[in-house]
Amino acid sequence: MKIVAIDFETANSKPDSACSLGYCVYEDGVLTASDVFLIRPPEGSRYFEFTYIHHLTYEDVKDVSEFDHHYPFLRELFDGALLCAHNARFDIGVLNAMCDAYHLPHFHNHYLDTVRLAKRVWPALANHRLNTVSEYLQVELDHHEAQSDAMACLMIVLKAMETYEIFDIERLMHSLYLKIYYNY
Repeated sequence: MKIVAIDFETANSKPDSACSLGYCVYEDGVLTASDVFLIRPPEGSRYFEFTYIHHLTYEDVKDVSEFDHHYPFLRELFDGALLCAHNARFDIGVLNAMCDAYHLPHFHNHYLDTVRLAKRVWPALANHRLNTVSEYLQVELDHHEAQSDAMACLMIVLKAMETYEIFDIERLMHSLYLKIYYNY
């Protein structure tokens, strides 16, 4: 199964203000792609109030493409994939909001939340924030850099499969009584 871990960074609290997307693709037991690209948010969502979190500014994105330019690439990237994200409701919400902002069809992928997975697999952790889980798993993390966050998210999935020695993510989720969601 093709698994694509994603992480969006947003310019502000508006879900259609994506300014960066990191992704990692894992297929047939191999990491096949890992990258990040900047996104210029749509008009009306270009104010940057979260620079203190991810260090991105409007200057960084003013000359890059908007989301609609990346959409065909994402259609191919997500084709047949199970998406995963840490706090997936946020990232899937951003993905849908960006599609809505450009009047594009939503991606109809199944997805899982690695926060829920980490809580089930490693319940004794003080919290299940990405940096806490990454530190516990000894996964290198440059927190709030989208590609690094996506890689950490993928590593949570892989370490969970390794912990239970179940290398089929759907079977693992089922055995842990965790839901795989569907994006409409």
